[in-house]
Amino acid sequence: MGYFANGIEGGDYEEEYCCKCIHYSDNPEVPQCPVLLLHELYNYDDCNKKDSFLHVLIPRNERGYNEKCTMFIPEGLISLITDFVNDINS
Repeated sequence: MGYFANGIEGGDYEEEYCCKCIHYSDNPEVPQCPVLLLHELYNYDDCNKKDSFLHVLIPRNERGYNEKCTMFIPEGLISLITDFVNDINS
């Protein structure tokens, strides 16, 4: 699971991955990314549970560092795919 020892570490991860993902929004009118929300809600309680679902969402490498979220989709990818499909169909 993505464990963040402090707010700075969590903020750095959010800047590196979340802010570049289609699931992210800092607009309070738009639903928050479910992965980020689940980590904010359960991170402290589940950090030592080996069977926690959070381990699947943001895996950690053998050195204990957070890896890229399994739900990460770069912002521009959808438009790139759409353009590609439109080019093929035209």
